[in-house]
Amino acid sequence: MKKIILYGSFTPNMLSALEEKCPLGFETCHVPVDGDLAQLAPADYIVNRGGTVDAAIINAAPQLKMIQKWGAGYDKIDVKAAGERSIPVAICVGGNAMPVAEVAVTLMLTLLRNVVPMTERMKKGEWAREQFSSRSYLLHGKTVGLIGIGNIAKKVVAIVKGGFDCHVLYYDVFRLTEEQEDALGVTYVDLDTLMAQSDIVSIHVPLLDSTAGMINKAKLDLMKPSACIINTSRGGVINEADLIQTLQENKILGAGLDTFEQEPLPQNSPLLKMDNVVTTPHCGGNTIDNDMNMAAICMENIAKYDSSGNKNMRAIVNQDLLV
Repeated sequence: MKKIILYGSFTPNMLSALEEKCPLGFETCHVPVDGDLAQLAPADYIVNRGGTVDAAIINAAPQLKMIQKWGAGYDKIDVKAAGERSIPVAICVGGNAMPVAEVAVTLMLTLLRNVVPMTERMKKGEWAREQFSSRSYLLHGKTVGLIGIGNIAKKVVAIVKGGFDCHVLYYDVFRLTEEQEDALGVTYVDLDTLMAQSDIVSIHVPLLDSTAGMINKAKLDLMKPSACIINTSRGGVINEADLIQTLQENKILGAGLDTFEQEPLPQNSPLLKMDNVVTTPHCGGNTIDNDMNMAAICMENIAKYDSSGNKNMRAIVNQDLLV
């Protein structure tokens, strides 16, 4: 039997789903992040969720054939070290697109309608019915600017256009064709134009050398005072110190954040002390009813690669690093 090691943090429901979707001829074994690395030795495949997969982890599995990420973000996997051993790193293409898109839009609505501070006031016995009216806005009819136009962003487009009649701008280093733009109903602009014209800026790019800190003070200064920024991608895409300063100076309406430069977010972070910030603990893809879908994609990728050895599979993100 070939061994699939489930390395990292998985809920019982996730483990059950992975076991159910495990292909014939394979068996699974869960190894937590703080587990003995010797337990990785028999791994033919690794499914990873949470923690860091560095060279030490990879080298602890001498017969490893592929690393499958539960999710789409792979910034905590050393793709170069994997490539040096000709080990592909695959992701779940589109697997968590809808859950993350829903959280992005939830953060927009929660922020625009001041749900969190009003809830906190009610818990204290305050009836703050009018207190936040002057800083409450409709999502309907607003201009939403998407940084990145991958699977998640496309789901956001469908929600905000179909449900809220929003005008959608986007910026991406890989521009869509005119036909694709027309089909989605989106307009391409450069990043500075997007930051200046959008009522809501929503980030949907991976954390790469080229995107780290791309949203800094200079970009934030372009935003309208009534605009807000949403991040469900990776915290490192935003210069967090610059964002905190911008928020403290009330230069923008607020921020809805599911990801942070440091996770877990330190309890003393200024982001947790502001009424104009909504935070969630990097849980955008976490819904119990999407676990089976994610497990199926993970196991299908493993089965497909095991039977074909095809290093050009769409899900493989380190093709250019494989030796």
